[in-house]
Amino acid sequence: MPKNKSTKKSVSSFNQLPNQLIIAHIFLLLYMISCFVPLLNAMDYDAPQWLYFSLLNIASLIFLFKNNSFFQAFQLSKKAKLFFGVMTGFFVVGCVSMLVAINVSESLVHLSRLLNMVVATFCVFTYVRKNPKVFFYFAGKVSIFLVAFYGWRAISYFVGNATVARTNEFLLGFQSGFSSINIYTAFLVIQIPLLIFGFLYFSKVWKYASGISLFIGIFALLLSGSRTASLSLVLILISVLGFLLYGLIRQKKTFQPKLEFLSILLIPIALGFLVLNINRVDKTMMNSPSVILNTKPSDYYKGKKAVTRNSSAQEKLPTNTIKIQKPASLSSGRFSLWELAFRNFKKSPVLGIGYGNYKAVGKKEHYQNFANSRGTFANPRRAHSDFIEKLAETGIIGFVLYVSLFVLPLFWFVRLLVKEKEYRIQFLYFTIFLVAAAYTLDALLNFPLERPPIQLYFMLSASLIIAFAEKKVGNPTTESPKKPSLILFGVVFLFSIASTASNYAVLSAYQLQRNLRTDLMGKTLFSEEKLKNNFESVKKQWTNYPQLSYVGTVNNVFLANYAIKAKQYDEALKILDKSKSYNVDALLVKAFKAEIFLNAKENLDSARYYSEQVFDIYPAFKTNYYMLKKIYATQKDTASLIKAMHRYSKHNFRDIAEWQTKANTIYEFTKDSDLMLKVLDTALAYNTYSQKLLDAKKEIKEKVGFKSYLSKAEVKAKHQEAYNFFVKQQYEKARAVYLEILKTNPKDFLSIQNIGIIDLIQKNYEAAIKNLSRVIKARAFTDGKAEYSRGYCYEQLGKLEKSKEDYRASRAKNYPQAISLPPSKYEE
Repeated sequence: MPKNKSTKKSVSSFNQLPNQLIIAHIFLLLYMISCFVPLLNAMDYDAPQWLYFSLLNIASLIFLFKNNSFFQAFQLSKKAKLFFGVMTGFFVVGCVSMLVAINVSESLVHLSRLLNMVVATFCVFTYVRKNPKVFFYFAGKVSIFLVAFYGWRAISYFVGNATVARTNEFLLGFQSGFSSINIYTAFLVIQIPLLIFGFLYFSKVWKYASGISLFIGIFALLLSGSRTASLSLVLILISVLGFLLYGLIRQKKTFQPKLEFLSILLIPIALGFLVLNINRVDKTMMNSPSVILNTKPSDYYKGKKAVTRNSSAQEKLPTNTIKIQKPASLSSGRFSLWELAFRNFKKSPVLGIGYGNYKAVGKKEHYQNFANSRGTFANPRRAHSDFIEKLAETGIIGFVLYVSLFVLPLFWFVRLLVKEKEYRIQFLYFTIFLVAAAYTLDALLNFPLERPPIQLYFMLSASLIIAFAEKKVGNPTTESPKKPSLILFGVVFLFSIASTASNYAVLSAYQLQRNLRTDLMGKTLFSEEKLKNNFESVKKQWTNYPQLSYVGTVNNVFLANYAIKAKQYDEALKILDKSKSYNVDALLVKAFKAEIFLNAKENLDSARYYSEQVFDIYPAFKTNYYMLKKIYATQKDTASLIKAMHRYSKHNFRDIAEWQTKANTIYEFTKDSDLMLKVLDTALAYNTYSQKLLDAKKEIKEKVGFKSYLSKAEVKAKHQEAYNFFVKQQYEKARAVYLEILKTNPKDFLSIQNIGIIDLIQKNYEAAIKNLSRVIKARAFTDGKAEYSRGYCYEQLGKLEKSKEDYRASRAKNYPQAISLPPSKYEE
């Protein structure tokens, strides 16, 4: 069992460090706090963070150059040469892959970031190899503050709103300080091993601070419920407990549980139980783990609660006989993206598709399985696995080099662990391995290569392993003459300057995109609504680097939007035509061309052509789907309209509102309530317990006792029945018959008109006007009776101008009672 040995030697030695190493610690601190870089009004945090990294790299290179006699930066051991040789080789392969890239500008964007990673790793390694143990302890202490600061955000939000149900809508309100909750939790979990080491081996205040931060970090991770991070946390805790037991067995001591061991074992269990009782979706019982890891929208929980509360609720609804094969939750996510990457790798196995070009490839196969409740446009920019993505982008050679960056440190770690005799140092090595393992797991399932705050921990763990391996084995560094070192510094510095220029251009583009998106949001393009920016001012700010937005859509779409607002439609089409080759699908390019032809050019055939192209690739794109429905309705192409609705609901089965629209449309055309119910049954098969769907189905059930449609003879008979009541002045009985007709024949305007006249007789003038207006608007009759009756209502309410207008309209149709009116009733 580890003992809390004093680390005074390690701590006190910091005060005795040369000035160069003290400054090196400051540089490491600056790398580690990249998470604090603000958004700077960009589209995503990655742009300002990579610019920060590139500027920090330049400062580090200048510092290392001025102190090269101390650091001997380019005098590398064989292990370091091998590692950085592989890293440089991966960069070179990435550059070569541009020969086959779909979009070269996107390759340049991401190659500049890869170069940032190479240079930052080199700088960090050069620092830590001088005294890896001191730098390891320093990194662990910095992590105490980082995890405590960011972990508290989750605790404050979830515990502070403990009575609020854990729904998708609730999770969206959590402000983590990162682009997504997955990035936030990856940043926390990758530092957990450092905190565990500090809790076991730091002394005095640092030990307790590590314990508190560890508590906060684990609590925050469990509250956040990210699946990848939760898996990493479980594996880390199991591995740590196993390694501690290994230490006991190896030292042949009697098993005596100590506070630290029990804390690491029991506190996560207790916190897990606490998390299940916070933000309950059902106030009568604690949440299940699936609620934490797979949160659903509030509509789902409301429906489930209603059914559970009333066990007979299901019996009140028609039996759901619809059986569907519901897609697995992952099949429309990561698995689909991995398959897409592998298909592209098979097309170009040697050079790949071009570094950074995954976001530009065609994604038709993925879109066929992609759905979200809002139906918003979503272009997956990453394969959700750095390994599979780099296989697709750089081919087999690049993939082997990329994997080698993980395999080499693992091999050296194993050798270190085997040769080391002191258990405390073994645990230190094991901690570094766990940091690297947490990063590797995240790289298998996500894309930490794109995120500087997480990427830093891979750089640090690899650098520490190489540095400790050098110290342990005593590999001599290879002396290099001063002149070649100067040349190498110059080359790296120039590349870093170029990388900084690229990162600055990307940040500027992201800032402009955010400004334009905010300006355009909620505005109708083909309207007179004013925008903050205009086409000419946007053109002056516009740059064509990068050509794709941060999500992989064509940037020029923004410029085309402003051309549309300026009514320069031909210019907008020209911009869009020029941009159609920037990515394979060009979906937004085609969608906006369709909008121009529909709303400005009034060319339905061209609008239909482009909109159908988008719908064929991405059927769940709601804006385009609505446009296509409008085109079909205008062309009176009912068959295509219904077919499109079927295809949309199949591919975007989570869109509850559209299921309801589809059911109503089907009923409007068929007057068949049973068919309408089948549509809702299918919707419920996909969206179990949806409260909105259950309510819609209940409403229809109340109507199914009536015939779905009355024949003309039956309607005539009903009208005669109502008329008989009417002449007997039994107005409410007449009204009931008319309402009965309207339940199955909602567009029976004679019933609507007669209900309006009943309201008039009963002096309910406002209600009468409402019903009579429906008849007049529909132009259902030409006799002028509705206009005369509404005019009378307006007259009784004192709205004489409106009454005169209606009387004149009735007279124009030769309605007898209107004809007999005195001139004062209708003349202006």
